[in-house]
Formats: sequence, C-alpha cells, structure tokens
Amino acid sequence: MLIIAPIVRTPKESEMSLSTQVKASVQEASENLRDAIAFAARGEHPIVINVLADIISRLESLEEVDQLMEKFGSAAGRKEI
Repeated sequence: MLIIAPIVRTPKESEMSLSTQVKASVQEASENLRDAIAFAARGEHPIVINVLADIISRLESLEEVDQLMEKFGSAAGRKEI
C-alpha cells in the first residue's frame, strides 16, 4: 500500500516573507487593476470585470499569506531556541 504524505520542510530565511519591493509592486498592480475595473464597469463585458476582480483578490491574498508565513517563521524561530 502506498501512503502519500505531504513534504514538510522549514522554509529558508529568504523565503519567509515578501520583500518590500515585491509588496510595493503588488500593491501598485492592485491599484492599477482597480482603475481598470472602474473603466471596465462603464462598457466592458461582465466576464472582463470578473477576471479583473479575481486577479485583484489573488494579489491581495499574497499579503495575507505573507503575514501567515511571518507568524510561522517567528514560531519556528522560537522553537529552535
């Protein structure tokens, strides 16, 4: 019988959080996409608005994932001490 288990590893320090540059670029992209939605709402097909909103949602979820990674990283750092 084959048992498949997730591979769990401790992330490297460089993998723990998004860099300031990446955070700023993602925030700028999100703002630009919000502008695009505002223009699209006036005459584009609804699927275009839906896709833009989905992209914004995914970009904004990066920040939440980053916060989680920081929490896990700080918890792992405390365990090692």
